[in-house]
Amino acid sequence: MKKPFLRTALWAAIILGAATACTKDHATVHLNIEGATEAIVVRIEGDHSIPWDTIAITDGTLNLSLPVDSTLQTFYYLVFNSGGTMRLGIQPGDELNGHVDARTALTAYTLTGSPLSEQLLTLYTPVLRSSTFLDSLDADRQMHLRDSTEAGITREKRNYSALEVRYLAHRREIMEAMQKDSSNLANVFGFFQQVGQVSLFTPGKDLPMLESYAAVLSHAHPNHPLAQIFAQEVTAMRQLLQLP
Repeated sequence: MKKPFLRTALWAAIILGAATACTKDHATVHLNIEGATEAIVVRIEGDHSIPWDTIAITDGTLNLSLPVDSTLQTFYYLVFNSGGTMRLGIQPGDELNGHVDARTALTAYTLTGSPLSEQLLTLYTPVLRSSTFLDSLDADRQMHLRDSTEAGITREKRNYSALEVRYLAHRREIMEAMQKDSSNLANVFGFFQQVGQVSLFTPGKDLPMLESYAAVLSHAHPNHPLAQIFAQEVTAMRQLLQLP
């Protein structure tokens, strides 16, 4: 089945490209987790992701002390043995608390205690909604495989219209979330979301907005590689469009 997804393959290769020597700063993580007994903690470094540790989830509880690298804004993945995943962003002194439903690959969770992680959750919520919606369309299609051709065409037109509505809602939700916290580095992940196979934002339509956010992030985080690389990507988009 097709689901919205973040272009993690691209950004795992570029996020946090600067030196990643650890400082003594950490963030604490306390999560109540349903449906999983183990979590692989993956840290994103340079052009690759490195498994940082494998942690047992004891009595439905996961407690972590995660180091913050030299950028002081560091991203991790949690990969549960149930197939679910979630992304965390941390800064020194963050104290994350939340609840995670990891019973399926469509991980649902709540979380507080970290501006980066809270923004990641806000950006992920539309993904979860769209994923659930696309699953319902797939289920509907499977239930009506024996319908007549005419009925099938009518259903597909109806589903396409509903999908278009969801796509526009997803895009609006992401834009509203980023506008409320425009300098948050987690916003970069929002720009590369998709609904099905359709990107939310494209250079041809959204270049001015992308350039505006690149400027905001570069000003707020001039030395952070995520902001730098995002600005470079946006510049490359302009060049690809052959704009002055």
